[in-house]
Amino acid sequence: MDVSSKSICIFSIFLLITLSSVNGQDKCVKRNSCSCVFSNGTGIDLSPSAKNLIYTSKTTLDEKNKGAEVVVATYYYHPCFDVLLTVNQSTSMNGTTCDKPLSLCRHTSTWNGTVKDHLTKYGDIFEYLGSSNDTSDGIEFSNDGRSIKYFNKPSSLSDKAQAPVRFSIVNLVCSDTDDEFYVKDSTEPDQIELAFFSRNACLRQIESSRSTGSTLLIIFFSFVIFYLVLGVCTKKFLMGATGIEVIPNLMFWTELPNLVKDGWAFALNGFKLPARGAGPATSPDPNSYDSI
Repeated sequence: MDVSSKSICIFSIFLLITLSSVNGQDKCVKRNSCSCVFSNGTGIDLSPSAKNLIYTSKTTLDEKNKGAEVVVATYYYHPCFDVLLTVNQSTSMNGTTCDKPLSLCRHTSTWNGTVKDHLTKYGDIFEYLGSSNDTSDGIEFSNDGRSIKYFNKPSSLSDKAQAPVRFSIVNLVCSDTDDEFYVKDSTEPDQIELAFFSRNACLRQIESSRSTGSTLLIIFFSFVIFYLVLGVCTKKFLMGATGIEVIPNLMFWTELPNLVKDGWAFALNGFKLPARGAGPATSPDPNSYDSI
């Protein structure tokens, strides 16, 4: 028995089964940084939300010394493409990681409240959290299309090998209200969860769906390929067939053209057998139903 041929055969069957399993699981496939589409043409498209407006959400991260020191984080989000973040003149962007076009940024400010009823800001940190740049692999839609994962990779290759994988998840929530942006969970600094409420986060028809005929053809040819691979392997390794004999049901496929020809002749003859010629009587009568 040829071990290499057997291995190829087993691998082919495994690959066919795996592909069939994968194709059976519908997945929202990323078209660009703004949208993903299912096989039936429906999907998510945030393009109408990609205005010049940057969505913000503020949350209190920490309070120390009975509220004397307060740490507040503000998240900035712009879907679909990167924009340059601008803040008020009193806050400097110099020396931060948010001084380049981006989709996600976190501004952490620390306030000191030692003076009664008065908070004094003494710390500002801007942190780059993600990009929508299509040329990078920094964005990923979930299989159900209900969230987008933005990866925040270290800048150098040496850092990438040591640093943990940091990412931010923006959950897309279908809503009939105006676009709103919230912080869902910021307790894990390497896995921040945010929520974007929008009517553009609702599932809708984006592309024309695949026709029924196309789907049936794909299913048919998948079964044909699976039948041929499984049949060849069975006849070769279980029945010892060689050469052309490895083709499954060879006799049937050899006779198929003649069977089709006889079928057409039978149909064109009004679904009647040809008239019996002169000769001795046979049993059963060739013109009878039993002879068919």
